[in-house]
Amino acid sequence: MANRLEGKVAVITGGASGIGAATARLFVAEGAKVIVADRQPPLDKELAALIADAPDDVKFVQTDVTQEDQVKAAVDAAVSAWGKVTSAVACAGVPGQGSDIDLSEAEWDRIFAVNAKGVFFLTKHTVPEMIKAGGGSVTNISSAYGIVGAPGYAAYCGSKGAVRTFTKSTAIEHAMQGVRANSIHPGVIETPMVQDIFDRSEDPEATRAAYTAQQPNGFNGAPEDIGWGCVYLASDEARFVSGVELPIDGGLVAR
Repeated sequence: MANRLEGKVAVITGGASGIGAATARLFVAEGAKVIVADRQPPLDKELAALIADAPDDVKFVQTDVTQEDQVKAAVDAAVSAWGKVTSAVACAGVPGQGSDIDLSEAEWDRIFAVNAKGVFFLTKHTVPEMIKAGGGSVTNISSAYGIVGAPGYAAYCGSKGAVRTFTKSTAIEHAMQGVRANSIHPGVIETPMVQDIFDRSEDPEATRAAYTAQQPNGFNGAPEDIGWGCVYLASDEARFVSGVELPIDGGLVAR
């Protein structure tokens, strides 16, 4: 089906690269209008070209998701350009390593500020606009590590677990107002963020192999694998889907 998102207006945080950029490109291809919100201009060349060539369909707004006023400004930009917001996709996230007994308070706060508080801010400022528009869809990108634990990722697991249950709260809170909320839980996805983890390790190839070994299907996912899940959840095809945690992970959490 073409134009699955015709008439939708979305704000996508973390849209400069990786999952966010792929999601933005797919949303536009399916007929949505999109605000790409990120701290940096798009690093994804296809998305950058799309913004330059189709400014009536997709716009970039510089946004630090840890700053509420900047998230609100991105939402306001969508309303100003297209009159409404019907979809939110919270893709902004940061990695982080450290056990629960040696992690610093500053590192804990840094990870939670982006991964959890940034999701809260996007929900806080998009949901009222969705209610005005007669309904909408919130999709929050959590992680497989928001469902299962992993050694050495205390704050990351904690923050992504927070996204999982916060999303369920949103789903119940606004069910009677036509707003749906769901979380997606990626496995190992070949994004610039994950590549940076590989590159910073002592043996990048061995680290990549160790990550891939977690995947029962034997290979890592692509950003578009998550982007298509976001398209589905934002579409009217998912009108009866809310409060769901959707692993798109090659079977990782099924183990």
